[in-house]
Amino acid sequence: MDTIKLIPEISDEHAILSIDFLAGFTIFILALVMVISLVPGILAGLQSENIDYDAVAYRTSVILVEDPGAPDNPPWNLINIEYKDDIQRLGLAVSKDTPNILSRGKVDKFFNNNPDFRFTADDYRKKVIFGDLTYLYNISLKVDGESEIYYAAGGDPVPEFQYGYMRRLVKVKEPSVAEIIFPVYPSPKYSEELNASDKTVSANFSVHIPYEVLINRSVNPAYRIDPQSEQLRIILSNMYSHIGPDIIEDNFTLTKVEIYKPVGGGVSIPLLGSGAFDNDTYSLTIGGTKYPANLNNISVRVGNSEVAMVLYPPLDFSNEITSSLNVNFSFSYEFSGVLSNHTYLTGMHQYDYNPINVTQPELKDAVMEVAIW
Repeated sequence: MDTIKLIPEISDEHAILSIDFLAGFTIFILALVMVISLVPGILAGLQSENIDYDAVAYRTSVILVEDPGAPDNPPWNLINIEYKDDIQRLGLAVSKDTPNILSRGKVDKFFNNNPDFRFTADDYRKKVIFGDLTYLYNISLKVDGESEIYYAAGGDPVPEFQYGYMRRLVKVKEPSVAEIIFPVYPSPKYSEELNASDKTVSANFSVHIPYEVLINRSVNPAYRIDPQSEQLRIILSNMYSHIGPDIIEDNFTLTKVEIYKPVGGGVSIPLLGSGAFDNDTYSLTIGGTKYPANLNNISVRVGNSEVAMVLYPPLDFSNEITSSLNVNFSFSYEFSGVLSNHTYLTGMHQYDYNPINVTQPELKDAVMEVAIW
């Protein structure tokens, strides 16, 4: 009897992977590749956090000390509080050509030294720090010779770690000043004699501001006297000791202060003949007391003999280099008549680049520190 061999039936499932397994395995491999590719970036972010803060601190310091800010012409520090949103960038440099030389006007505005104009923490973040994060910050400026340290703080004290820091050595440009100490000048320069028969006189002492001389592009902006962006200061002192010794003390008075634009042919346009105590054009103090320009015969006594006037930028017509201004101080005198001649103040002082006439802009050493976290 023949033997019948049974051949096992070969199943279709042997050595064949299921479609579900292949799909799942493929998805797993793809996910694993994606995770592996992301891990270095995640670790790099954790390891370079300090470097990122340092970069923000460095960028902020560059904007502060190397950039004049925006707008630049006219400079942003001349913008009134109503138009604060028009300020795009809070750079403190005098100009693009003077990195690390800061404008005193911009410094005062930036650190909120003007009670009528205040920057908020959000303003600093948007206009000088920039970035998508809500950074905390501490910005300070220490000027050589000044006890006060300027601060702009936007958070808690600087942490012990995980923060960026930058320290910059800078200079702060101080405004010019025409300080006229009368006895220092030769007697005929700013004085004249009245005849003995005359007991009273009224006369002007003037300061001439020539724009064509001041706005000289050949002068380095770091030392330029710029009436378009910087204040001009005039100080009259020791007047009482410069006039005749027989002056009646109570009758030596400053009657008014006026600003004129000479237009040629001896004609002048009056720009200031009256004004309030606080305004955007000038400030006037006599013996340390603030006065408006519409004076009422202020006595210039021995202990009250310093008259100080600050003209705020931009000065009228300062964009016209062919123009100029005259600041007239009107005095009246009454003499006792004891002596034969009576000396009174008169003449015109030039506000220019002559160091004898004007103390030129000074550059003060300072240190700027920026901390960001």
